[in-house]
Amino acid sequence: MNNEIKFLHNSEIDIHRWDQVVGEAINSRVYALSWYLSILHPDWHGLVYGDYEYVMPVIFSKKWGIRYMYQPVYAQQHGIFPPSESEITKQFISFLQKKFRYFNVSLNSLNDFKDMGVKIEERKNYILPLDRPYTEISSQYSSHTKRYVKKANSVSVISNQITLDDFQKLKDKYGKPAMKREYFLKLKMIISHSLEKKEGSICGVYSKNNELYAAAFFLKGKDRFVYLNPVSSVEGKQQRSMYAIIDNFIREHAGQPFLLDFEGSTVEGIARFFEGFGARPETFQHLNYNNLPLFIRLLKK
Repeated sequence: MNNEIKFLHNSEIDIHRWDQVVGEAINSRVYALSWYLSILHPDWHGLVYGDYEYVMPVIFSKKWGIRYMYQPVYAQQHGIFPPSESEITKQFISFLQKKFRYFNVSLNSLNDFKDMGVKIEERKNYILPLDRPYTEISSQYSSHTKRYVKKANSVSVISNQITLDDFQKLKDKYGKPAMKREYFLKLKMIISHSLEKKEGSICGVYSKNNELYAAAFFLKGKDRFVYLNPVSSVEGKQQRSMYAIIDNFIREHAGQPFLLDFEGSTVEGIARFFEGFGARPETFQHLNYNNLPLFIRLLKK
């Protein structure tokens, strides 16, 4: 095996082989497929180990003449695909340390890295196995989740035919005001591609008066559906509409060999919302490496 690591622009990468490696890996993540990376950052690069034995996405920018690597929005986990032995993982991180003075990136749940002058933060993602009957999964809902699901279903009409246009209108009206326009344009491109390829769906809740209260986009990967982006109106929040959306998704996909990936949250209330459906945490590492010149470190404080 040629153990050389190559740093390549995506135009130099054999995209078919890249997608094959990521797509077939036991730790496959849709965020690391070429189409997804090209939406997030058209100028993306990658580390390729040997003859595509392992690959790792690299997204970076430049400030004050210094290149820095970062974790892009809508990509919770990147890292090395497939999972690598500790010595190979060290080679990847060492390569990044030589290439970048600063990086702030997430590995995936099956990557494991130790020290080497890098600050490591353990983060939680929440996942729910769907490979059981709905009755078994829903029996594990918390008492308050069962109550809110019942309430939401009693005043709502579920639809799996929400259009991207309707989702966008709801997002424009009730989404986070601070959300950058460029981020939403990327989200639209992700949703549009996924709907076209039948690898994603938008589920929504209407009131009895046919008003769209809430919607969520679910993205399909190799072995998991990612709860990528939800939005609720004021009324939707009051009626607990998102409980109905998630319960409906679980009902429709129960018994399938997939995970429902909630993407996790550091916000206690949101984490509790996921746990209410029986989701359990999986841990992934977030790495922060800072070898910036002292004057820049002082500016960043």
